[in-house]
Amino acid sequence: MASVPGGHEYARLTADVMAPGFQILVLGLIVVPGSRVVGIRAAVAGTLAGLAAKVARDAIDRPRPGPRGEGGFPSRHAASSTAIALSIARERPLLGAAAVLAATAGLLSRVAAADHDPLDVVAGAGLGAAVARLTRRRRWPRGGTRR
Repeated sequence: MASVPGGHEYARLTADVMAPGFQILVLGLIVVPGSRVVGIRAAVAGTLAGLAAKVARDAIDRPRPGPRGEGGFPSRHAASSTAIALSIARERPLLGAAAVLAATAGLLSRVAAADHDPLDVVAGAGLGAAVARLTRRRRWPRGGTRR
């Protein structure tokens, strides 16, 4: 981004907008009737992914490339946004595809803004995908036993 005039500033702005953007998306899903369950599932997946990334990050304590002092591996933003996007994609494919694209843009901008190394966001996204998979809606047969 150093070769693009203003590239670092655009990357910083994109990175700063994505986290509240995903919060607004999840809140909107929860508030709108008919998508409430999708929003709650996305919120749970995003929260669990972020917490898992924080625990791992604190234990690993790998330094970030930028000036921030706390560790950056794995990225909490990558974990949360990926978990949210994939949770939404399961039940709302078009909205989920848009969320995946937005998450990708946000993660790339975190690397371009020097908040994270590429490995930080890849590890965070992988963790988020795993949490989304673990929190997917379970199918239960009639009678209450699991298949």
